[in-house]
Parts: sequence; C-alpha cells; structure tokens
Amino acid sequence: MLLSTTMADNLDLITDGHLRSGLIKKPDKRIRHDNRTGRWLSTFMARWHPHSLSAGNDEIFVVGSMRRPRSIELFNGSEGEIIRALDGEGMTAVTSRCCFHPSSEKLVVMGGSSSGRVTVAR
Repeated sequence: MLLSTTMADNLDLITDGHLRSGLIKKPDKRIRHDNRTGRWLSTFMARWHPHSLSAGNDEIFVVGSMRRPRSIELFNGSEGEIIRALDGEGMTAVTSRCCFHPSSEKLVVMGGSSSGRVTVAR
C-alpha cells in the first residue's frame, strides 16, 4: 500500500499501485488532513509502522498535526480513520516528522519539530 502526504490537504492511500498502469488519478482512500505547515515549518510526512504491513498485523501510520492542542495522529490504514491523537502539556510545537520505533513488542512513537524538539510516546 502506498501512502502519500499531499499539499492539497489530503493523505492518500493507494492499494497495489505497482500493479496499475498509467497515471493513478484517484486514490483508494482519501483522508482530509490539514497539511499546510507554512513556510517556516517542515512539511508533514506520514509513515507506516514498520511491522504493520506484514501478514496478520493492523495497518497503522503516524503523521503530525496542525490542530491545537498540538498532537501526533495515529491512523488505521485499512479504514482511513484516526485511531488516536497523542497530545500533552509538553507538546508545544508542531511535530512535522514522525515515525515508529521498529520494535514489535511495544508501540513507540517519535515526533520531531522544525526547532529540534523531539517527543517520544509509549
């Protein structure tokens, strides 16, 4: 499955894009998401959980958010719905770059802001 963070304020999910021919004009799932970070912040880049695409695992991905209070959003890749928004008093900056720790035992999410602030959530 292909995950795309667009400047048209969408997260696009495309299934079996490598099997299609020609230009892919419409994604299989389109999730409305505010991706306008402005000129001073890094653009959002949604990332799959490293083990989510293997057999039997739920497909989940993470992406930063412009919402207030500041948060990191976890999505269900199969349904295209938000699972959880991670927020807290310590999150004062937009986390433009987010990823998962590759450990399969625990779900560990990390997010980094343009100013160098790193947030780790378990």
